[in-house]
Amino acid sequence: MARLKLEENAVIELVTVETIVPIAMKPTVTVKMREQGKDAKGNRKIEFSAQGESEAGVEFYSWDFDYDAEKGFKASVMIDKKGRQSRQFKAGVHTIAVKVVDNEGLESTETIKLKVNGVVKKM
Repeated sequence: MARLKLEENAVIELVTVETIVPIAMKPTVTVKMREQGKDAKGNRKIEFSAQGESEAGVEFYSWDFDYDAEKGFKASVMIDKKGRQSRQFKAGVHTIAVKVVDNEGLESTETIKLKVNGVVKKM
């Protein structure tokens, strides 16, 4: 740069890559849940509410209500525009994964372990 300035009178301005090409930020997702009641067999109905945030805007949510990290994300609900789902759960431990996809195709996943045993609580 110094040689070019002296010999060619050319000025080079250094800028960060982010100034030239905006770096895409992955969306974030948070999930809340609310118990809606139980049936005669003790199964619990749970309502899930996902809130995604992205500078590009949220396109949709996908839900995997039987998530297994070794098998990967296998959507039970492929495209959910509102981010709300209700499901019945038997007693036991359940793993639920929620994926948010933004308008640029970037995604993030939140995983929830849910224990149903008389009362419902997030683990």
